Amino acid sequence: MSLDKQNESPASIERLIAEGVLMMTYERPDVRILCTLHAFWDRCLSKQSEAPAGTDWRARKITDFIDSHPGKVRWNLDDICKQLGLAMSGRQARRVFRRVMRIGFKEYLKKSRLGFAAEQLKATTTVPIKAIAADAGYERTAEFGRSFKRLFLLSPTEFRTVWDKNKLVA
Repeated sequence: MSLDKQNESPASIERLIAEGVLMMTYERPDVRILCTLHAFWDRCLSKQSEAPAGTDWRARKITDFIDSHPGKVRWNLDDICKQLGLAMSGRQARRVFRRVMRIGFKEYLKKSRLGFAAEQLKATTTVPIKAIAADAGYERTAEFGRSFKRLFLLSPTEFRTVWDKNKLVA
């Protein structure tokens, strides 16, 4: 019995499945597994966002500045534009940045700061988390911990512990 799905109603298809004439087959979903913890963290920590080829030079200048000074950049985009010599307002810069990078300025800055903090947590075990939070530009350690856990699904202490255990195994 050939089945033309375009001519059959959903009720008749269900009846054919129930009678065993038509079989439902499910394919495995395409799941990509990162084989190591290093690959997972590298994917999470990648600071370079994939901007389109024709990236606006102003947005590129802002992202380069953020990436080179992750803990030092403040939230005020007006001041950053003045510091970089961009003849545009913070509002206009925010719109250009979002259009080009497909992520808001504050979100990009937060991810950059947290990525910087994660790199420091991976590199050192003796520096207190409070000092790492301050280096990353956070005034309050609690805010840093909440933001870090929201992004990495681990607290900074758990992150450091997991990373240290993985280094010992590898």
